[in-house]
Amino acid sequence: MTNATLYTLPFSQISAADLPLVGGKGANLGEMSRAGFPVPPGFCITTHAFRDFVAACPQMAEFYAALAELPPEDLMAARRIGEMIRQTLHETAIPDEVVTAVTRTCHTLDPQAAYAVRSSATAEDLPDASFAGQQDTYLNVRGEAAILAAVRRCWASLFTDRAILYRQQNGFAHQDVALSVVVQQMVLPDVSGILFTADPVSQNRHITSIDASYGLGEALVAGLVSADLYRVDTRRNALVEVKIGDKRLAIRPLPTGGTIQETLGDEQRTAQVLSPAQAIDLAQLGQRIAAHYGQPQDIEWAIAAGQTYLLQTRPITTLFPLPVPLPQDEALHIYVSLSHAQVMLDPIKRLGIDLWRLMFPTLKPAGPTSRSQTITAAGGRLYMDVTHLLNVRLGRKVLPLAFNIADELIATSLKAALDRPEFRQRLPQLRPATRLADVLYFIKPIYKRVLAYLFRIDPASKLAELTQRIDDNVAASRQRILAQPAGVPRLRQIERETGDVFFRIIPDFPALIAGGIASQRFLAFLLGRHATPEDLTAVVRGLSGNVTTEMDLAVGDLADLVRQSPALVRHFQQLPPTAALATAHTIPGSGPFLAGWQQFLDRYGMRGPSEIDISRPRWREDPTSLLQFVVGNLEHAAPGSHRAHHAQMAAAGEAAGARLVAAAGRGLLGFVRRPLARRLVKAVRHYTPGREHPKFYLIKLLGVVKEVLQAQAAQLVADGRLDHPDDIWHLDLAELIDFVAEPEREIRPLIAQRQVEFARTRKLTPSRVITSDGELFNVLPRRSGLPEGALIGIAASSGTVEGVAKVVLDPTKDILAKGEILIAPFTDPGWTPLFINAAALVMEVGGLMTHGSVVAREYGIPAVVGVPGATAQIKTGQHVRVHGDAGFVEILPS
Repeated sequence: MTNATLYTLPFSQISAADLPLVGGKGANLGEMSRAGFPVPPGFCITTHAFRDFVAACPQMAEFYAALAELPPEDLMAARRIGEMIRQTLHETAIPDEVVTAVTRTCHTLDPQAAYAVRSSATAEDLPDASFAGQQDTYLNVRGEAAILAAVRRCWASLFTDRAILYRQQNGFAHQDVALSVVVQQMVLPDVSGILFTADPVSQNRHITSIDASYGLGEALVAGLVSADLYRVDTRRNALVEVKIGDKRLAIRPLPTGGTIQETLGDEQRTAQVLSPAQAIDLAQLGQRIAAHYGQPQDIEWAIAAGQTYLLQTRPITTLFPLPVPLPQDEALHIYVSLSHAQVMLDPIKRLGIDLWRLMFPTLKPAGPTSRSQTITAAGGRLYMDVTHLLNVRLGRKVLPLAFNIADELIATSLKAALDRPEFRQRLPQLRPATRLADVLYFIKPIYKRVLAYLFRIDPASKLAELTQRIDDNVAASRQRILAQPAGVPRLRQIERETGDVFFRIIPDFPALIAGGIASQRFLAFLLGRHATPEDLTAVVRGLSGNVTTEMDLAVGDLADLVRQSPALVRHFQQLPPTAALATAHTIPGSGPFLAGWQQFLDRYGMRGPSEIDISRPRWREDPTSLLQFVVGNLEHAAPGSHRAHHAQMAAAGEAAGARLVAAAGRGLLGFVRRPLARRLVKAVRHYTPGREHPKFYLIKLLGVVKEVLQAQAAQLVADGRLDHPDDIWHLDLAELIDFVAEPEREIRPLIAQRQVEFARTRKLTPSRVITSDGELFNVLPRRSGLPEGALIGIAASSGTVEGVAKVVLDPTKDILAKGEILIAPFTDPGWTPLFINAAALVMEVGGLMTHGSVVAREYGIPAVVGVPGATAQIKTGQHVRVHGDAGFVEILPS
């Protein structure tokens, strides 16, 4: 390799694979040029030249060491160090070999032309990080000396304060990032701009968004003008929106080099920059580029003398991923976030998602062990494709009402998606086309069972029967799984057991939940004005038989067992939780607690925070959060107070039920209403606790499955085929089965790729409703007459409380003091013990029947849920007022 090719490469010799040599910008320009797209000619000065230039500066080793110690948020330190580095590099001579190579390459281009000299970093324009604008650009550069001077300034711009901090905050090591420089013949455009092949606002992948203005694009990029906006529907090649901007000025090149700002006249300021045909042509060109790269692109373009030129392309890094797998028809599919409905917004690893697709019973054409086409994943979150239900008029009416119970914001967002004209227009293309009979096939048995539960079957005995059925079914599944030889046969049995599980749940368990909801609604309807809202709320307090409440009470029992030994109390209060547990057997009087602890794990050890993801630690694996709840109970509650409180709530609930029955007997036809009300009150108090039963069943089964999968992972590690047992969570079950069946197969590269992809999903904020076009819907319900600055949510449990807020993001790391108001992103059964001390609940997601709402009502504390951004807007220690009746939260003056 000659010095010329070591230090410079023309666009014609560059492809996307050359990113380490020419950076993201240079690699994309070379890739587009070689693919035949209209790119102005030019070359890249490679990273070899940059590294040789930096090596010529003796102070750089010291500078890199200082950068490595720099705190990510220390702007002043970054500014100080960056200025020192830039000044030093400006005074450092470019090596002669580099000067010679650049000069020779310049001779191959038009010596009379003007050039743009742009930085191109090796960490630039990556799929999950955009370094656009972090380094410098110089326009209308003329002559070799000016080009070399601009190259030096570009190299030094790698160390601006904004570039330094960006690398710090995104985890890029300073010494690993090198800078190439792009030298490209200038286009002197009449019009230029930016094109997004997917709308960056709505995120619709079929809408191209184009910003356009006069002159060089730098005026637009720098925000100096309000550009025209053109939106093109690329399915129909139709211009669907034009917004004319106030283009006050244009940046033009000067004949001698450099640029000037030109003030535009009134007529040109408000003139339409692009014709409809030009906008559509640009959109089509953008689609070809996006197809070449296989993902949406952010493109810089220019038009000069009627010819369109491409100046840059990069992936759009701000789009939320599309659901996977995508539908195979042309209908507009609507997806609802099950992660919101299950109040767990963290990403779920691949095997966890695969198991939920395996368990779900609908659209499984290949049988129980196939994956449901109803369940998809986007950004590591679970989504449910509800389009087939919405194809039926009954579904369009009922589904928003059903989701309104789970999360009001899902319901409002779903309605907004349904209102899109494209949904109705494309619905006839849905395949398979759902009929009412298909929906009734699932619903009718549940409906018939609900009627039986409400008016014929004894509610108390039915709840007990279904509770026992959970234990019996899970025990039978365990037996069938373990009866198979370890390895592939046992994994295939897991596939059968999980694939069949919903067919063992339907219709009884859904009918149990529906029976609880229906009995409450029917009771309120039956009594009408004869009932008070307070009694209708209180009747669901202090319920018995709710598996989560029973678990919570059992946590309180564990604290009481610790209290039996003062020495054990001191032991747990003085040591970290896990260390205290490990040495508890050495403390006199610890026997009852340790026996109770084992009984608790036998019953509830498969539970834990964020438990719908099988990869997350269960309490039997990591009891830290559970032990923190026990210790917190020791500090803030008296012996037996949890049982006494529950008994008090139960008595209040029974008394409210008695008042409702008495109220039903008043007035005309009271003799008819009274026995029906008595029956409904009994149904409310025995069916409502069953809300958690289906999930408890599934989590218990997943607990069995996880034990088997962990044993298989341990064997793969022992055989040297995996590096860590947790690596299996990055495979789906079918991949794991194939991997175990093929001893020679290497899977580490795939796991490494999945680990990187999963890390990216942590940065994403999931939307409640998305479409197959990529549009996001998070629509807040409208409220009026609230105090200024109020945080609006959903009234989930009545009452008004003022108190001190405690923001808890991770129940394994935080405990709640008695009387604090719990501010949480979400809660699930792993959070329940925190409610022992909570005075109220504020939650970012959820609805009337989600976990936190139900537990808050049972504990008799106010709750407002579905408050977007609550954990960011409310700070620990602030005084807040929670309006559980009206559904809003006030942040009070200190």
